[in-house]
Amino acid sequence: MKPAILVPVDNTPVSKEVLRFADDWAARVSARLVVLHCRSAAIQDLIERGELQNPEPSFEAHLQALQLRSEVEIVHLFADPADGILKLQDELEPELTIMAAHSHSLAGRLFLGSNTDMVLHQGSTPIFVYKQTQRDPQQVVVPLDLSSISESLLRKADELALARQGKLHLLHVLDYPEIHVVGGGAFYGVAIDGGFLQERREQLLEHGRKSLEELVAQVELKSPYQLHLDFGTPYLQALQLAERVNAGLMVIGAHDHTALGRLLMGSNTDYLVHNYAGLLYVHKELQS
Repeated sequence: MKPAILVPVDNTPVSKEVLRFADDWAARVSARLVVLHCRSAAIQDLIERGELQNPEPSFEAHLQALQLRSEVEIVHLFADPADGILKLQDELEPELTIMAAHSHSLAGRLFLGSNTDMVLHQGSTPIFVYKQTQRDPQQVVVPLDLSSISESLLRKADELALARQGKLHLLHVLDYPEIHVVGGGAFYGVAIDGGFLQERREQLLEHGRKSLEELVAQVELKSPYQLHLDFGTPYLQALQLAERVNAGLMVIGAHDHTALGRLLMGSNTDYLVHNYAGLLYVHKELQS
């Protein structure tokens, strides 16, 4: 049986875009689509009392009208959408879940809906968050912290970039050099040698670049790439880089607790999910 891609949809206009996107993905990787439609117990009660028309026939007709190329299985669940998605992830163990970020914009920030948020935090599979964007789909930003997940994250990013004939922008953000002053510090007007600070920054940048180059060599990237190193807050640097190169896709990593098999998103990942305006692939690797 072909591997499954789980695609939760609802009756919003963006669902059609998500299905077409998922269909292209499934055709490329020889997977089947499992299309999930959830409805609450209250809605089901209205249907059973004859006060609301059963949506299943019209939903299936809608799918047929899209003329999807992939093998499609439709699953109807009587459940809260987020609970239904998590339940099906556990049962099917799909290789990917593709879902939309239903959002509105306020001061340039993207707000995800509660269902997407819950699945991102508790889901057991990689998640592709679909967002309507005008950014360049061939520019791919990949923040890397050089942790144990970085190798598999970079391999996945390379795969995604190759599929769109894109370029990878590999970002590693360093902490500013720590300065330890003995004997009173700034309260007593101790001056810090600017030359020493600059030298220390250059040493850290050189060490970070070598580590990044070693990772790239280990993965044997096939896509064109560019290295970016800087100091600061990782999620802010990632957003600024994405803005500079007009990146339409960002590939980020999320670590997890293996005892629960659930996704654990750190503050950097969480911030990027909510504030980045392009397509977002949240990579997950279960640690043994």
